[in-house]
Amino acid sequence: MKSDEICFGAWLVMEGARVEPGDELYEVEADKATVVFEAEVSGVLSEVLVTEGSIREGDILGHINAG
Repeated sequence: MKSDEICFGAWLVMEGARVEPGDELYEVEADKATVVFEAEVSGVLSEVLVTEGSIREGDILGHINAG
């Protein structure tokens, strides 16, 4: 996703929740679209670092402890 202005939308899972590949994790808002991002690994969303505001490509939004 490329955009000048990207805003974090919302987490779709709670911190401490188990996720599997393909589970919807969070959404971001850019221009006129809202995009949902999915988990790429199995594990537990152990820490949420971003809950609102502008973000850039490459920012770390949270941590998943794989396993």
